[in-house]
Amino acid sequence: PPEPEPEPEPEPEPEPEPVAVPVQTGEVVAADEPPPLEPRPRHRWIYSNLFALRYNPLGLVNEFTTGYRYQLVDKDSVLFKESFIAAQLHTYLTPAYARVGPKIDIQPLALLNLSATYDYTGYFSSFGLFQSFASPTEDWSDTVLDEREESTDPGIANYATTGHFVTLSALLQAKVKSIAVRDNLKFYYANFKLREGDTVYYHQTLDILQPNRGWSLTNDLDLLYLLDFGLTVGVRYTLTHAFYREWHFQPTEPISQPNGPTHRVGPALLYTIFDRPDLRFNKPTLILLMQWWAKSRYRTGQDVSAGIPYFVLGFRFEGDLLPDPKRWNAKSQPLRKRKRSQAAAQASAPN
Repeated sequence: PPEPEPEPEPEPEPEPEPVAVPVQTGEVVAADEPPPLEPRPRHRWIYSNLFALRYNPLGLVNEFTTGYRYQLVDKDSVLFKESFIAAQLHTYLTPAYARVGPKIDIQPLALLNLSATYDYTGYFSSFGLFQSFASPTEDWSDTVLDEREESTDPGIANYATTGHFVTLSALLQAKVKSIAVRDNLKFYYANFKLREGDTVYYHQTLDILQPNRGWSLTNDLDLLYLLDFGLTVGVRYTLTHAFYREWHFQPTEPISQPNGPTHRVGPALLYTIFDRPDLRFNKPTLILLMQWWAKSRYRTGQDVSAGIPYFVLGFRFEGDLLPDPKRWNAKSQPLRKRKRSQAAAQASAPN
């Protein structure tokens, strides 16, 4: 029988031609990698805002400050990281009056802050203010203030006026681990156009008869404990005092201190919702303060029950407007996302 023919061998496949691959030099940066952060700027435009409701005495205020901030010492250390000098615009708006003026802040190191504020102030003749008196010894209880508000007698009724108000402040503060201590001493000078014959006026925030063309002071002493999830608990003691001179009294009256000093003390709670320096809106903080009057001419039972506290509910926030804080602060995440990311990283880590 005939032998089968051999199968033809397959033709060899042509070898691919070599392709030239360009050689690149320099660093290769991933497309999704953020650009490097800029150094922390020494020149910044900052702002802060406080909105607060107060009871005993009653009050409502929005305080806004914004301006230029210069870093004094360019060191990333605990003492000098927040050393600065700032020139800012200060506004203080309530339903009864408004203040506006310049403010200078100097903080040479983290332990000490000094500031001076001048405010041109105008009262609207609303909510029972402005009310002035011929002597610090006159009755200025809530009952009398309400009666004067309803009066049509120009000799005792509240009225509109303008004037000058200066605040000098010195803040000492220190922190060891989770415990912080703050002592804020403030001096106030007032010069208003008073009704003829009057020498003092009711200062609603200080709850005292403020001497016109004279000084008063407050001292707030805080002892605080800072928790790691944004909550701060503590206690605040407040002293208020007015410095009356001879011309603030009637000619037949001796110089005395009928209105103070006053004392109040009580707990404070602050909760910072987040702290993300890369955001222009940062450190939104809820504030709750309750203090009981330990000494007051009218708020320890004489006109108002001593069981009713001085109460403040506030909301504060702050931030950098210029330059954009994203340029020099690493992008941060909300606390919940950070915790989830950390938990996921720990779960995926090898044992």
